[in-house]
Amino acid sequence: MQISILLPTFNRPHQLREALASLALQNRALIREILVGDDTPAAGRSENQNVIAQSGLAGLVRYFPNDPPKGNYPNQWALGERASGDYILILHDDDQLCPGALDSLAQACAAETVPAVKIWFGRVLMMNEDGVVDQADSGDKGAFYGKSGASSVKPVWEWCLKQSLPPNCALFSRTTYVKLMRGPRDGNVGDWGLAVRLANSGARGRFIAEDISRYRSHAISLTNAGRGIDVHYMYEIASQLQVPPQRLADKDQLMQRFAEVATTRYLRDGERLLAWKCMLSSHWRWTRRLSARGIATVLMLVTPAPCWRWAIRQRT
Repeated sequence: MQISILLPTFNRPHQLREALASLALQNRALIREILVGDDTPAAGRSENQNVIAQSGLAGLVRYFPNDPPKGNYPNQWALGERASGDYILILHDDDQLCPGALDSLAQACAAETVPAVKIWFGRVLMMNEDGVVDQADSGDKGAFYGKSGASSVKPVWEWCLKQSLPPNCALFSRTTYVKLMRGPRDGNVGDWGLAVRLANSGARGRFIAEDISRYRSHAISLTNAGRGIDVHYMYEIASQLQVPPQRLADKDQLMQRFAEVATTRYLRDGERLLAWKCMLSSHWRWTRRLSARGIATVLMLVTPAPCWRWAIRQRT
């Protein structure tokens, strides 16, 4: 088995060093190539290049500077199209693989007996910005996202109802990833779009009850520092998730989780009609419509955008 590692990076050489160090601990016989897509401005790229040169992995690295920067998901997509391995694993520059993780994923894939399984993934450890793992938070997140039990195979739609699939450090076949990686309105939630498209293809996913990756939690993430998470796109994509009739109530609960923020995000993006449609859907419960947040959202819906944008700026 030969795996292409896709490693998009932007302006974080110190964390890129740690991500590459986690790759250096893996079984190198499994790694065909490490594709690094660099969105860092030209003036800062030499530091990333030095990190790669000092990693001990330079012979496996294919380096692609992006002018202009592509953004995280277009960067990943471009790397996916360049990959030559039979399998793909995405590793974000601020995250890490646990020791032996690549062996565990590859062995599970090689031993697979269910043809419909198209993704292999495991537990995610939560760490702070300094790279210190928080075991309690890891356990809580694992339970919340449905990954606290034994190894198992489920339809991907079932994993999606719990948002179980990780944003990176899962194993795909290259053909599966390239076919499903890109959606028309993925925004900055492309991992969620990929998961739902995989679910709708009829795929199953195998969960491995082992620690596979370490996910870094930032006080201020690059995503949140800009336009914020595209929750309205998460809401749209969730609406496309195909589930059996007996699980529609679970899908509604998932969409309720997104609906309130999605409404205001539609408004901020100038999509007022979609904001109204979201607000009037069953995913806004009446108790929430009558809450302070609900009333504030209605006021935003009926007020010209420049007025409430000014109010938000003044409050900020």
